[in-house]
Amino acid sequence: MQWNKKFIYWPKYKYCSTNQHGDRFKRDGDKELAVARLSCEYDDTADLLKLILLSHTLDTPVRYDFDTKPQQAYIEVISLEKLRKGD
Repeated sequence: MQWNKKFIYWPKYKYCSTNQHGDRFKRDGDKELAVARLSCEYDDTADLLKLILLSHTLDTPVRYDFDTKPQQAYIEVISLEKLRKGD
């Protein structure tokens, strides 16, 4: 089983004011989130079993990348702590 890490940037907003149309929010930068991608080749049964069991435990779907050679199954996860942080 292989893994790698990439970053995505989630926009953050803060409350600004209220007018006749409702509440207004201003964009307040981006939150950097690290995404771990766990993958294995589709014909490696031992690693695929681990990936499926981990996927079931985390309630995350297993995806397939048919464009790579060899083809791969993968899941992507991020940290709940990083999502909850207010920075």
